[in-house]
Amino acid sequence: MTFATATASTIVIVFFRIVCQAIVLILTARLLGVDNYGVIAALVSISLVLGPWSGLGYDFLALRAVSRDPSKSSDCFWQGAKQIAITAPPMIIACVAVASVWFNEYFRAELVALILIAELLCLRLTELIAKVFQGNSSYRKMAVTRLMNSVARLLVLAPVAAFYSQLTALQWGWVYCVAAVMSMIFSIAFLKICIGISAPTPNKGHVSASDGMHFAAGVMSTRLSSEFDKSLVLGLAGTAGAGIYGAGYRLISLAVAPVISFVNVVVTSMFKLHRDTERTDLSERSLYLCGVAVAYGAAIGSLMWLFLPDVAAMVLGDDFRALSAGLLPLALLPTPIGCRLVGEQAMAALGKFRIRTTAQWSIAALAVSLNLLLIPKVGWTAAAWVLLAAETSLAICYVTAIIRARLGGRWNTT
Repeated sequence: MTFATATASTIVIVFFRIVCQAIVLILTARLLGVDNYGVIAALVSISLVLGPWSGLGYDFLALRAVSRDPSKSSDCFWQGAKQIAITAPPMIIACVAVASVWFNEYFRAELVALILIAELLCLRLTELIAKVFQGNSSYRKMAVTRLMNSVARLLVLAPVAAFYSQLTALQWGWVYCVAAVMSMIFSIAFLKICIGISAPTPNKGHVSASDGMHFAAGVMSTRLSSEFDKSLVLGLAGTAGAGIYGAGYRLISLAVAPVISFVNVVVTSMFKLHRDTERTDLSERSLYLCGVAVAYGAAIGSLMWLFLPDVAAMVLGDDFRALSAGLLPLALLPTPIGCRLVGEQAMAALGKFRIRTTAQWSIAALAVSLNLLLIPKVGWTAAAWVLLAAETSLAICYVTAIIRARLGGRWNTT
């Protein structure tokens, strides 16, 4: 399947996924209200920050291994499932402990447990399977696997919304967990039907712990900038601020979903260009993709600047109209996020883990520090500005490293 064909074949699936996610967001916001939505957004952010350690980054290792040798698909699935089964329970315990301390009066053990089971166990296994499909260049199957996450939530939430006009956070937690279990069951069956799951091969249990830790640490550090701020807003500015900011960022995530899909299609080919003689081609391709991300981000950002306040109030409810107060940084986010998404995968394909990890953790530490300083004084809009600065800084670091790799590759071949 060519690059153009792969992109075209997944775009419709991605569109349906965005539609499902948008409907789920609307139903969730209206059923929970801004305060309960803020609590949910903050709790989910904790699970997302610590989530990469469930499996120790093996889903990325599986993507890289299967990209280079598709015959490893079944072994990578079993090894990844084993890693998740071993690491998820202690991570769930750690997340519960963190949530109980940080959220104080907003903490409910049942709600936290439901969200953590969904995120750290069920959805991690689903994402592993999506990356196995991705490594096989089965982009439509990868897209369908991820689509089912959103479809399952809609299938569970829509009937609930038909009978209830309001949900508690705990009731929403049950919806979220049941949908995650449904998605996991579907993804396992889908993998078995499409590729097959043979018995695990003996003596194939070795895992490149170092690379896996790099991937997990990198994702965690990025999420400290892009996700943990919801928890900080809840603790420092209250539930309403967390709800408004969480909904705004969720709209941004929907806006950049096409870029994420675009990167998912091309990252397999990027991982295949791992020999020294291919580094220049990899760098040039990465710069081209960054250009595409910038163009898309500029276009979608302009539309969000013009229409986001009215759209948010119309579909989410008047409680969310305050999104307009922090519209500028939110509207500018798609461009740096797109570049960062391309750049972090290019860094992994180039094997520049030290640069990637150093940049991510340095910027994450600075972002958390600035949020702790500014959110109590400015409110949730401070988190939006800090996030914009963090994403822009990461994008600049990655693009600079790619340019240096490209120039170095050209010098080495002359």
